Amino acid sequence: MKAATGDERRGHMLFLDRNTLRGALLLAALGPLLAAHRPLWAGQPAFFEPKEHYYKAKGSSISVRWVVEPREVLVGRDLTATLVVTGATNPTEIVKPDLRKLPGFDVFKVTDVPDPTRSPTDKEVRFVYKLAPRGTDVKEVPPLKFSYFNPGAPPGKQQFPSTRTDRDEDTPAITVREAPKVERRVVPLEAPERLFQLETGADPLGRGPFVPGVWAWGAAVLAGPLAAVGWFLVWRRFNPTAARLARARRSRAARRAVEQIRKANRAPDPPAAIAGAVLGYLRARFLLPESTVTPSETVSALRQLDVPADVAERVAEVLRACDRARFAPTGAETALATEAEALLTRLEALA
Repeated sequence: MKAATGDERRGHMLFLDRNTLRGALLLAALGPLLAAHRPLWAGQPAFFEPKEHYYKAKGSSISVRWVVEPREVLVGRDLTATLVVTGATNPTEIVKPDLRKLPGFDVFKVTDVPDPTRSPTDKEVRFVYKLAPRGTDVKEVPPLKFSYFNPGAPPGKQQFPSTRTDRDEDTPAITVREAPKVERRVVPLEAPERLFQLETGADPLGRGPFVPGVWAWGAAVLAGPLAAVGWFLVWRRFNPTAARLARARRSRAARRAVEQIRKANRAPDPPAAIAGAVLGYLRARFLLPESTVTPSETVSALRQLDVPADVAERVAEVLRACDRARFAPTGAETALATEAEALLTRLEALA
């Protein structure tokens, strides 16, 4: 037999490597498919798994029963129903049945209640519900079908037997009664007999049309003046310093004018400063127009402002004296200032 050459050996090894690669790729592609279609003996066969009443329980012999407290209840009141599952080998994996989706439980208002904590070593699993009967025709908690997985049974449907809570000892009877009606105590009305008689006619209340009397007309006439007086009193109550502020403004005008007169001797033209102080006071105190400058105009304006004639003439004399002192200095500025202060005192007294 002829020995293989080096090229033949390399070609044979390359052929094996390619076959190995193809096999690995084929296994990778068929892996999920093989896992989904595992043989019946590999665990729970999904093909035979019940679509209803199966709650993932495992065991060789599982029983279920109801425990109901109390056995007598009023319509609409809650009773506690506990589903006890015994014989399961996977107590932590069992799914709690949803009674709201099961036939027969529509006669109750179902409320889920937190269940006791479960551990892998528990011999029993308890699912707690609050059931409120909707009527008095409810006589028992409906039976519950419970399918489970038996790993030791032959493959096929035999691995999913079922049990029920329909035996007498597992389906407790209950008594539902109507809630007692609370009768309200009727208290008779105590009042004079005439109040229980019906009056008929055009004026059952015995009242005629309203006719205003003398007092109504008098109140209507006096309402306006009384409202005005009341408003004035309220204004005085909340503005107590208004009159005082007006007097203070007048006093400030007088003080300012007196200060200007006393400082006039330091001005370049003392007579003009005195005349300006007097006119400024009259404009602030008596609202003398700004266009009024000459003595004659001042007298006319003051007379229109209801200033007495003698006071108005005295004002004019002081202003004329200031004019004479400006154009024919006599050195009598002190006497002129004294006369101007006396005039301001007289004018302030008119306020």
